[in-house]
Amino acid sequence: MKREVAEQILKESRESYDKMAGEFSASRGKFWEELAFLSEHATPAMRALDIGCGNGRFYPLLEKRGVTYTGLDSSKGLLGEARRAHQGGTWAEGDATALPFPDQSFDIAYSFAVIHHIPSDALREKFAAEAARVLMPGGMLIITAWDLWSPRHFLKFLQSGIKSIFSFSSLDVGDAWLTFGREKQKRFLHAFTSAELERLLTQNGFAIVGTEVIKRKSGESNIVVIAKKK
Repeated sequence: MKREVAEQILKESRESYDKMAGEFSASRGKFWEELAFLSEHATPAMRALDIGCGNGRFYPLLEKRGVTYTGLDSSKGLLGEARRAHQGGTWAEGDATALPFPDQSFDIAYSFAVIHHIPSDALREKFAAEAARVLMPGGMLIITAWDLWSPRHFLKFLQSGIKSIFSFSSLDVGDAWLTFGREKQKRFLHAFTSAELERLLTQNGFAIVGTEVIKRKSGESNIVVIAKKK
């Protein structure tokens, strides 16, 4: 994918989330029940970073564990929702591919359902490298991606991939546009496999601790990878 295309996609994504922040937050008041156990990897006094924190719904789980929490998101609208909903924590606006923090600032980092919204191999590699940069040696990264190679979405990604192969689309194979919200805002998605997500992390400073595909009550699934900074 060309750099200018990827940058335009990121810009459109920020604008969509800003526009839909209230609706998005209203439908996502609590963190996913089936992924809540991942908070147990954080221990008291750890410095935790939530990359792509959205409306901050993961914060209460880490607050209970005595963690020093920082939530980062590129959407001003979603950060506004987070600050209104939660009195504690630190909230920062920034780009997940260029984190606004010094080296080795955190002991653990989480990123839920963010990486598949980042366009291009180059930017996804920057995401992984930046996560490694801001973690302490041995620090843990817990990352999830939607398992989009599913019957519900397979045809959409197949059609998009064929267009990419024959240069009828500016997207890469494995990419597609889906919509969300009442106004059907466009949302970019890259369909990861578990192996692809593991490879992204191992090539950018991490060792894989474990990988699991966890099904949601809705029938959809999340790929969960736990990794440590080398």
